[in-house]
Amino acid sequence: MAKQNSGISYTSLMSKLDKREYSEVYTLCGDEPYFNDKICNRLENEIINEAEKSFNQVILYGKETDTKTIVSSARRYPMMADKQVIIVKEAQFLTQLDVLNKYLENPLASTVLVFVFRGNGQLKKTSTYKLLSKFTVFESEKIPDYKIEEWIEGFLKEKGYKTDMAGVKLIAESCGNVLGTIANEIEKIILNIGDRRSISVSDIEKFIGISKEYNVFELQKAIAQHNVQRISKIVDFLANDTKNNPIIMVVANLYSYFVKIHLTAGNMSKSDAELASIIGASPYFVKDYRNAAKHYNFDKTEKILQCLNSIDLKSKGVNSGADDRDLYKELLVNIV
Repeated sequence: MAKQNSGISYTSLMSKLDKREYSEVYTLCGDEPYFNDKICNRLENEIINEAEKSFNQVILYGKETDTKTIVSSARRYPMMADKQVIIVKEAQFLTQLDVLNKYLENPLASTVLVFVFRGNGQLKKTSTYKLLSKFTVFESEKIPDYKIEEWIEGFLKEKGYKTDMAGVKLIAESCGNVLGTIANEIEKIILNIGDRRSISVSDIEKFIGISKEYNVFELQKAIAQHNVQRISKIVDFLANDTKNNPIIMVVANLYSYFVKIHLTAGNMSKSDAELASIIGASPYFVKDYRNAAKHYNFDKTEKILQCLNSIDLKSKGVNSGADDRDLYKELLVNIV
Protein backbone atom coordinates (compact mmCIF):
# COMPACT_ATOMS: atom_id res chain seq x y z
CA MET A 1 0.00 0.00 0.00
CA ALA A 2 1.72 3.19 1.16
CA LYS A 3 5.24 2.93 2.44
CA GLN A 4 8.09 5.09 3.66
CA ASN A 5 11.72 4.71 2.65
CA SER A 6 13.07 3.99 6.11
CA GLY A 7 10.34 1.42 6.69
CA ILE A 8 7.65 3.47 8.46
CA SER A 9 4.11 2.60 7.44
CA TYR A 10 1.28 5.04 6.81
CA THR A 11 -0.32 3.88 10.06
CA SER A 12 2.89 4.42 12.03
CA LEU A 13 3.40 7.87 10.56
CA MET A 14 -0.15 8.87 11.42
CA SER A 15 0.41 7.49 14.92
CA LYS A 16 3.42 9.81 15.33
CA LEU A 17 1.21 12.72 14.35
CA ASP A 18 -1.33 11.59 16.95
CA LYS A 19 1.46 11.86 19.53
CA ARG A 20 2.50 15.24 18.10
CA GLU A 21 5.95 13.88 17.28
CA TYR A 22 7.02 16.05 14.37
CA SER A 23 9.99 15.87 12.02
CA GLU A 24 11.86 18.99 10.91
CA VAL A 25 11.31 18.00 7.27
CA TYR A 26 8.68 15.88 5.49
CA THR A 27 8.91 14.73 1.89
CA LEU A 28 5.65 13.26 0.64
CA CYS A 29 5.99 11.72 -2.81
CA GLY A 30 4.79 8.82 -4.97
CA ASP A 31 1.99 8.07 -7.41
CA GLU A 32 -0.96 7.85 -4.98
CA PRO A 33 -1.90 11.36 -3.81
CA TYR A 34 -4.62 10.17 -1.40
CA PHE A 35 -2.27 9.18 1.44
CA ASN A 36 0.02 12.17 0.94
CA ASP A 37 -2.94 14.56 0.99
CA LYS A 38 -4.21 12.99 4.23
CA ILE A 39 -0.81 13.45 5.88
CA CYS A 40 -0.40 16.98 4.53
CA ASN A 41 -3.86 17.99 5.74
CA ARG A 42 -2.99 16.90 9.25
CA LEU A 43 0.31 18.76 9.22
CA GLU A 44 -1.47 21.83 7.87
CA ASN A 45 -4.28 21.78 10.44
CA GLU A 46 -2.87 20.31 13.63
CA ILE A 47 0.62 21.65 14.36
CA ILE A 48 -0.35 25.24 15.12
CA ASN A 49 -3.72 26.71 16.05
CA GLU A 50 -5.83 28.99 13.87
CA ALA A 51 -4.85 32.15 15.73
CA GLU A 52 -1.15 31.55 15.01
CA LYS A 53 -1.48 30.54 11.35
CA SER A 54 -1.46 34.03 9.85
CA PHE A 55 2.04 34.61 11.25
CA ASN A 56 3.46 31.12 11.41
CA GLN A 57 2.14 29.09 8.47
CA VAL A 58 3.08 29.56 4.83
CA ILE A 59 1.76 27.54 1.90
CA LEU A 60 3.79 27.76 -1.31
CA TYR A 61 3.42 26.13 -4.74
CA GLY A 62 6.27 24.75 -6.81
CA LYS A 63 5.13 26.57 -9.97
CA GLU A 64 4.98 29.93 -8.21
CA THR A 65 7.97 29.90 -5.86
CA ASP A 66 11.68 29.03 -5.87
CA THR A 67 14.06 27.25 -3.54
CA LYS A 68 15.67 30.51 -2.30
CA THR A 69 12.27 31.72 -1.08
CA ILE A 70 11.65 28.38 0.63
CA VAL A 71 14.99 28.52 2.47
CA SER A 72 14.38 32.13 3.49
CA SER A 73 10.95 31.23 4.88
CA ALA A 74 12.25 28.13 6.67
CA ARG A 75 15.05 30.07 8.39
CA ARG A 76 12.60 32.52 9.93
CA TYR A 77 11.74 31.97 13.60
CA PRO A 78 8.10 31.60 14.66
CA MET A 79 6.33 34.61 16.08
CA MET A 80 5.01 34.07 19.62
CA ALA A 81 4.69 30.31 19.00
CA ASP A 82 6.76 27.14 19.34
CA LYS A 83 6.58 26.14 15.68
CA GLN A 84 6.11 27.49 12.20
CA VAL A 85 4.94 25.36 9.26
CA ILE A 86 6.12 25.81 5.68
CA ILE A 87 4.26 23.64 3.14
CA VAL A 88 5.42 23.41 -0.47
CA LYS A 89 2.76 21.81 -2.67
CA GLU A 90 3.38 20.68 -6.28
CA ALA A 91 7.06 20.48 -5.34
CA GLN A 92 7.81 18.45 -8.47
CA PHE A 93 7.93 21.77 -10.36
CA LEU A 94 10.80 23.15 -8.28
CA THR A 95 14.18 23.69 -9.93
CA GLN A 96 17.64 24.15 -8.38
CA LEU A 97 16.89 21.76 -5.53
CA ASP A 98 20.54 21.90 -4.47
CA VAL A 99 19.85 25.39 -3.05
CA LEU A 100 18.01 23.54 -0.26
CA ASN A 101 21.04 21.44 0.68
CA LYS A 102 22.73 23.82 3.10
CA TYR A 103 19.49 24.31 5.03
CA LEU A 104 18.80 20.57 5.12
CA GLU A 105 22.23 19.98 6.65
CA ASN A 106 21.16 22.06 9.66
CA PRO A 107 17.39 22.77 9.71
CA LEU A 108 15.71 24.88 12.39
CA ALA A 109 14.07 22.77 15.09
CA SER A 110 11.23 25.31 15.26
CA THR A 111 10.34 24.90 11.56
CA VAL A 112 8.33 22.03 10.10
CA LEU A 113 9.09 22.06 6.36
CA VAL A 114 6.80 19.93 4.18
CA PHE A 115 7.35 19.07 0.50
CA VAL A 116 4.48 17.43 -1.40
CA PHE A 117 5.54 15.90 -4.72
CA ARG A 118 3.31 14.25 -7.31
CA GLY A 119 5.32 11.19 -8.30
CA ASN A 120 9.08 10.96 -7.83
CA GLY A 121 10.44 12.19 -11.16
CA GLN A 122 14.17 12.74 -10.93
CA LEU A 123 14.05 13.47 -7.18
CA LYS A 124 15.76 10.26 -6.10
CA LYS A 125 18.75 10.96 -8.33
CA THR A 126 19.57 14.28 -6.66
CA SER A 127 21.97 15.07 -3.82
CA THR A 128 19.04 16.83 -2.15
CA TYR A 129 17.15 13.55 -1.86
CA LYS A 130 19.97 12.05 0.19
CA LEU A 131 19.63 14.90 2.67
CA LEU A 132 15.82 14.70 2.68
CA SER A 133 16.12 10.98 3.47
CA LYS A 134 17.66 11.83 6.85
CA PHE A 135 14.23 13.07 7.87
CA THR A 136 10.77 11.70 6.98
CA VAL A 137 10.39 10.62 3.36
CA PHE A 138 7.06 8.97 2.66
CA GLU A 139 6.51 7.33 -0.72
CA SER A 140 2.86 6.62 -1.40
CA GLU A 141 2.39 3.87 -3.98
CA LYS A 142 -0.65 3.17 -6.12
CA ILE A 143 -2.77 0.33 -4.80
CA PRO A 144 -3.01 -2.46 -7.42
CA ASP A 145 -6.46 -2.84 -8.96
CA TYR A 146 -6.89 -6.27 -7.42
CA LYS A 147 -6.53 -4.77 -3.93
CA ILE A 148 -9.04 -1.94 -4.40
CA GLU A 149 -11.93 -3.97 -3.00
CA GLU A 150 -9.87 -4.86 0.07
CA TRP A 151 -9.06 -1.15 0.54
CA ILE A 152 -12.75 -0.23 0.29
CA GLU A 153 -13.61 -2.79 2.99
CA GLY A 154 -10.89 -1.37 5.22
CA PHE A 155 -11.99 2.22 4.62
CA LEU A 156 -15.59 1.36 5.53
CA LYS A 157 -14.47 -0.53 8.64
CA GLU A 158 -12.34 2.42 9.74
CA LYS A 159 -15.42 4.64 9.41
CA GLY A 160 -17.57 2.16 11.34
CA TYR A 161 -19.65 1.03 8.34
CA LYS A 162 -20.03 -2.15 6.32
CA THR A 163 -21.55 -3.49 3.12
CA ASP A 164 -21.63 -6.92 1.53
CA MET A 165 -19.20 -8.09 -1.16
CA ALA A 166 -21.65 -7.14 -3.93
CA GLY A 167 -21.67 -3.61 -2.53
CA VAL A 168 -17.89 -3.46 -2.32
CA LYS A 169 -17.58 -4.64 -5.91
CA LEU A 170 -20.17 -2.12 -7.13
CA ILE A 171 -18.29 0.76 -5.49
CA ALA A 172 -15.02 -0.44 -7.03
CA GLU A 173 -16.47 -0.87 -10.49
CA SER A 174 -18.28 2.46 -10.38
CA CYS A 175 -15.52 4.66 -8.98
CA GLY A 176 -12.41 3.24 -10.63
CA ASN A 177 -9.07 3.06 -8.81
CA VAL A 178 -8.66 6.68 -7.68
CA LEU A 179 -8.78 6.45 -3.89
CA GLY A 180 -9.78 10.08 -3.42
CA THR A 181 -12.82 9.56 -5.67
CA ILE A 182 -13.79 6.34 -3.88
CA ALA A 183 -13.47 7.99 -0.46
CA ASN A 184 -15.56 10.99 -1.53
CA GLU A 185 -18.33 8.78 -2.93
CA ILE A 186 -18.42 6.67 0.24
CA GLU A 187 -18.60 9.86 2.34
CA LYS A 188 -21.55 10.95 0.17
CA ILE A 189 -23.35 7.67 0.92
CA ILE A 190 -22.64 7.92 4.66
CA LEU A 191 -24.00 11.46 4.70
CA ASN A 192 -27.28 10.28 3.22
CA ILE A 193 -28.11 7.09 5.15
CA GLY A 194 -28.68 8.60 8.58
CA ASP A 195 -27.88 6.47 11.63
CA ARG A 196 -27.62 3.18 9.74
CA ARG A 197 -24.23 1.48 9.80
CA SER A 198 -24.92 -0.99 7.00
CA ILE A 199 -24.76 0.22 3.39
CA SER A 200 -26.93 -1.62 0.86
CA VAL A 201 -26.45 -2.00 -2.89
CA SER A 202 -29.53 0.22 -3.29
CA ASP A 203 -27.83 2.95 -1.24
CA ILE A 204 -24.78 2.78 -3.50
CA GLU A 205 -26.86 2.92 -6.67
CA LYS A 206 -28.96 5.80 -5.36
CA PHE A 207 -26.33 8.07 -3.85
CA ILE A 208 -23.44 7.48 -6.24
CA GLY A 209 -25.90 7.96 -9.09
CA ILE A 210 -25.65 4.58 -10.78
CA SER A 211 -28.43 3.22 -12.95
CA LYS A 212 -29.81 0.19 -11.14
CA GLU A 213 -30.17 -1.84 -14.33
CA TYR A 214 -27.49 -0.44 -16.62
CA ASN A 215 -24.00 -0.17 -15.16
CA VAL A 216 -20.63 -1.87 -15.47
CA PHE A 217 -21.41 -4.25 -12.61
CA GLU A 218 -24.59 -5.43 -14.36
CA LEU A 219 -22.66 -5.66 -17.64
CA GLN A 220 -20.18 -8.03 -16.01
CA LYS A 221 -23.02 -10.18 -14.70
CA ALA A 222 -24.50 -10.34 -18.21
CA ILE A 223 -21.11 -11.28 -19.63
CA ALA A 224 -20.71 -14.05 -17.04
CA GLN A 225 -24.05 -15.49 -18.22
CA HIS A 226 -23.23 -14.75 -21.87
CA ASN A 227 -26.62 -13.05 -22.12
CA VAL A 228 -26.14 -11.38 -25.50
CA GLN A 229 -29.42 -9.46 -25.43
CA ARG A 230 -28.71 -8.06 -21.96
CA ILE A 231 -25.11 -7.18 -22.89
CA SER A 232 -26.37 -5.29 -25.95
CA LYS A 233 -28.95 -3.34 -23.94
CA ILE A 234 -26.46 -2.29 -21.28
CA VAL A 235 -23.77 -1.27 -23.77
CA ASP A 236 -26.36 0.72 -25.73
CA PHE A 237 -27.43 2.51 -22.53
CA LEU A 238 -23.83 3.33 -21.61
CA ALA A 239 -23.13 4.57 -25.15
CA ASN A 240 -26.07 6.97 -24.90
CA ASP A 241 -24.82 8.43 -21.62
CA THR A 242 -21.09 8.82 -22.17
CA LYS A 243 -20.92 11.81 -19.82
CA ASN A 244 -21.61 9.55 -16.84
CA ASN A 245 -20.09 6.46 -18.45
CA PRO A 246 -16.89 7.50 -20.26
CA ILE A 247 -15.56 4.65 -22.39
CA ILE A 248 -12.10 4.95 -20.85
CA MET A 249 -13.44 4.01 -17.38
CA VAL A 250 -15.68 1.23 -18.66
CA VAL A 251 -12.82 -0.29 -20.67
CA ALA A 252 -10.50 -0.14 -17.64
CA ASN A 253 -13.08 -2.03 -15.56
CA LEU A 254 -13.72 -4.59 -18.27
CA TYR A 255 -9.99 -5.12 -18.84
CA SER A 256 -9.53 -5.97 -15.16
CA TYR A 257 -12.59 -8.24 -15.34
CA PHE A 258 -11.44 -10.14 -18.45
CA VAL A 259 -7.94 -10.57 -17.01
CA LYS A 260 -9.59 -12.47 -14.16
CA ILE A 261 -11.66 -14.56 -16.60
CA HIS A 262 -8.51 -15.22 -18.66
CA LEU A 263 -6.63 -16.44 -15.56
CA THR A 264 -9.64 -18.49 -14.48
CA ALA A 265 -9.87 -20.16 -17.90
CA GLY A 266 -6.24 -21.23 -17.57
CA ASN A 267 -6.66 -22.56 -14.02
CA MET A 268 -10.06 -24.27 -13.94
CA SER A 269 -8.64 -27.30 -12.12
CA LYS A 270 -7.57 -25.22 -9.11
CA SER A 271 -9.61 -25.12 -5.92
CA ASP A 272 -11.76 -22.05 -5.26
CA ALA A 273 -9.30 -20.81 -2.62
CA GLU A 274 -6.32 -21.27 -4.97
CA LEU A 275 -8.16 -19.61 -7.85
CA ALA A 276 -9.21 -16.65 -5.68
CA SER A 277 -5.55 -16.09 -4.83
CA ILE A 278 -4.43 -16.40 -8.46
CA ILE A 279 -6.95 -13.93 -9.88
CA GLY A 280 -6.85 -11.54 -6.92
CA ALA A 281 -10.57 -11.72 -6.16
CA SER A 282 -12.77 -12.59 -3.20
CA PRO A 283 -13.71 -16.30 -3.00
CA TYR A 284 -17.28 -14.96 -2.95
CA PHE A 285 -17.02 -14.24 -6.70
CA VAL A 286 -15.02 -17.27 -7.87
CA LYS A 287 -18.20 -19.07 -8.95
CA ASP A 288 -19.05 -16.15 -11.25
CA TYR A 289 -15.61 -16.20 -12.86
CA ARG A 290 -15.78 -19.96 -13.39
CA ASN A 291 -19.15 -19.53 -15.07
CA ALA A 292 -17.82 -16.73 -17.31
CA ALA A 293 -14.81 -18.86 -18.27
CA LYS A 294 -17.16 -21.50 -19.67
CA HIS A 295 -18.32 -18.95 -22.25
CA TYR A 296 -15.01 -17.13 -22.73
CA ASN A 297 -12.11 -19.55 -23.01
CA PHE A 298 -8.40 -18.77 -22.76
CA ASP A 299 -7.94 -17.90 -26.46
CA LYS A 300 -11.11 -15.82 -26.70
CA THR A 301 -10.30 -13.77 -23.60
CA GLU A 302 -6.81 -13.14 -24.97
CA LYS A 303 -8.33 -11.64 -28.14
CA ILE A 304 -10.81 -9.59 -26.09
CA LEU A 305 -7.97 -8.21 -23.95
CA GLN A 306 -6.12 -7.16 -27.10
CA CYS A 307 -9.29 -5.47 -28.34
CA LEU A 308 -9.82 -3.64 -25.04
CA ASN A 309 -6.24 -2.42 -25.11
CA SER A 310 -6.81 -1.11 -28.65
CA ILE A 311 -10.03 0.67 -27.63
CA ASP A 312 -8.26 2.19 -24.63
CA LEU A 313 -5.59 3.68 -26.92
CA LYS A 314 -8.23 4.98 -29.33
CA SER A 315 -10.16 6.58 -26.47
CA LYS A 316 -6.97 8.50 -25.66
CA GLY A 317 -6.69 9.70 -29.26
CA VAL A 318 -3.93 7.34 -30.42
CA ASN A 319 -4.27 6.86 -34.20
CA SER A 320 -8.01 7.41 -34.02
CA GLY A 321 -10.65 10.11 -34.20
CA ALA A 322 -13.45 7.82 -33.02
CA ASP A 323 -15.81 9.16 -30.35
CA ASP A 324 -17.05 7.20 -27.34
CA ARG A 325 -20.21 5.99 -29.10
CA ASP A 326 -18.18 4.50 -31.97
CA LEU A 327 -15.87 2.80 -29.48
CA TYR A 328 -18.84 1.34 -27.58
CA LYS A 329 -20.01 -0.23 -30.86
CA GLU A 330 -16.56 -1.74 -31.35
CA LEU A 331 -16.63 -2.99 -27.77
CA LEU A 332 -20.00 -4.68 -28.27
CA VAL A 333 -18.91 -6.47 -31.45
CA ASN A 334 -15.89 -7.93 -29.70
CA ILE A 335 -17.43 -9.17 -26.45
CA VAL A 336 -20.62 -10.85 -27.68
